[in-house]
Amino acid sequence: MTCDSIQEDFHSYHAGVLSPERANALGEHLRTCLTCQRAWADFRELDRKLEALPAPSPSESLRRNFYAMLETHLAAQREPGVFAPVRRGLARLRAEWLPSNPFAQAAGASVLLACGLITMLWMQTRRERDADLAALRQQMDAVTRLVAYTALDRQPASDRVHAVLATDTASSLGIAKLLRALALDQNVNVRLSALDTLYPHAIDPAVRAGVLAALTRETSPIVQVAMIDFLATAKATEAQHQFESLARNPATNSTVRAAATSGLVQLL
Repeated sequence: MTCDSIQEDFHSYHAGVLSPERANALGEHLRTCLTCQRAWADFRELDRKLEALPAPSPSESLRRNFYAMLETHLAAQREPGVFAPVRRGLARLRAEWLPSNPFAQAAGASVLLACGLITMLWMQTRRERDADLAALRQQMDAVTRLVAYTALDRQPASDRVHAVLATDTASSLGIAKLLRALALDQNVNVRLSALDTLYPHAIDPAVRAGVLAALTRETSPIVQVAMIDFLATAKATEAQHQFESLARNPATNSTVRAAATSGLVQLL
């Protein structure tokens, strides 16, 4: 198993849907591969941050199509199945018994009792069905998020760059996709494109936190400098400690140290 194939299975491994053999092989690989251990730690950290973001909503067209299908399904179940036997019983009662007949009164009482029982059972079934539909909507939202999060990973780097640049940042899902690409994508150009696309949202605390978290694990000097400029421009004072750490560490790339020093000046 290669590191790329291991990291492609992180989503399924985290969700517990990998086959036992594949999950065991992935776990064994993680115990011996430092690169994949770091990537797994990045994945878990970003997943935690993404979970804290507001849940994305399906598009209006998807929502309309879903509820149209749902309404068609419910309409087929409403009439005449539940109340048709009751209506037939009442009709026979009116035709065969006079209102003053004691037997008719007893039968009427029995029918009313039956109606009450049927109504109660119908309402209970309706509540259970509504609960099932609510669970289905939640599952659909979860699948939508999972597909969106994994879509970029399945494409070549050039396609991922185009996808990042075309991401709709008006939704929390779009921003989450960009933060994930910034933190986990193996291609430098994809990470830089994601960062550029996030600039209009630099004032968003969640975006600044995502960029700062990615900076702490970034190894490319080019991307490190770009992230420092992003946080300094956004006046992200929470990045001061990280800037100081980079500026004082003699092992840090000299260009990155200079950018961190300049960023500290901008934050003060």
